[in-house]
Amino acid sequence: MAGAVVLRFAVMALSLAFLVDVAAAAPLSLSPPGLASSPAMLQAPSSVTKAALTTQTPEATPPPAAAQAKSQNARTKLNVVVLGDSLGDGLWAGLYHVLRSDKRFNVIRKSRVATGFVRKDYYDWNEGIRETAADTRIDIAVVIMGTNDRQTIVEDGNRYGLFDAKWREVYGARVDDFTATLKASGARIYWVGLPVMRSATFERDMESFTGIFEAHAAANGVVFLPTHEIAADKDGNYSAYGLDASGRKRLLRAEDGIHFTMEGYELLARSVGKAITSDVESGTVAVNASAGAVSAAAAEASGEPKSAASIGLKAQIYDVAEGRPGRSDDWSWSGIDR
Repeated sequence: MAGAVVLRFAVMALSLAFLVDVAAAAPLSLSPPGLASSPAMLQAPSSVTKAALTTQTPEATPPPAAAQAKSQNARTKLNVVVLGDSLGDGLWAGLYHVLRSDKRFNVIRKSRVATGFVRKDYYDWNEGIRETAADTRIDIAVVIMGTNDRQTIVEDGNRYGLFDAKWREVYGARVDDFTATLKASGARIYWVGLPVMRSATFERDMESFTGIFEAHAAANGVVFLPTHEIAADKDGNYSAYGLDASGRKRLLRAEDGIHFTMEGYELLARSVGKAITSDVESGTVAVNASAGAVSAAAAEASGEPKSAASIGLKAQIYDVAEGRPGRSDDWSWSGIDR
């Protein structure tokens, strides 16, 4: 009995001595189970490492297909560039509101008040449009001009009276040059006729200008949009009041009998905008399929103010240092006929 007890204590002593030796030879690892690593696991062969790095390193530049898609997405909008005099300023404001809910369009103002095709010494539209076409992509050009051109043309020291044969020749050549530059830029052109005017004298002259523009538009193969009946009464005569886009009777014309109120410009722009969107939807003017219209209600809900001042439109007052007889800002012929 005593021998068995002694033998048991001997076995326990030997086991304890073995455990102490193991602990001294291999320090206890604090790593969680399954995460302890051996030297072999921490150092892979160099060939494996290079292959892994090559596989996992992203491309420094996107593939050509992705770059092309990005370029196409950047051109989903069509640039609608408005050109002309102060009526062009107002038409731009109207188109801005009419088309702002349609993501296919970007409306750009390139109009200049108190300008036209007669006074090259004040502003040369043929030179100006070349500069514009060089720095701005013009997909659609909207042109309205003429209210400042009731003047003598001075060309190479010669003077040509309003609507004389030589006057018409020079003026027509300037219109054609302007149109050719726009067409060369790839733009689709919408030439807007002049609306009815309050003054009978001014109205007769503006009808003559409208006739010139319509004839040259036909000859040059561009779209002509008549606007004489907009803001006119049932007999086609000038009317300061009329129905807006919502069918409400509103003041549509400004005090000078030439320009429009904001409601009037929007009414004018709806006619132009309808022609543009119709051509886009028929495929006459191409636009990226990813662009599309959002609801008008959503645009109104954005809270964007609907006023000329809110979008940078200046008051419809001519700002030239020198006036000449015949301009629309020259009221020396005013009176009962005004």
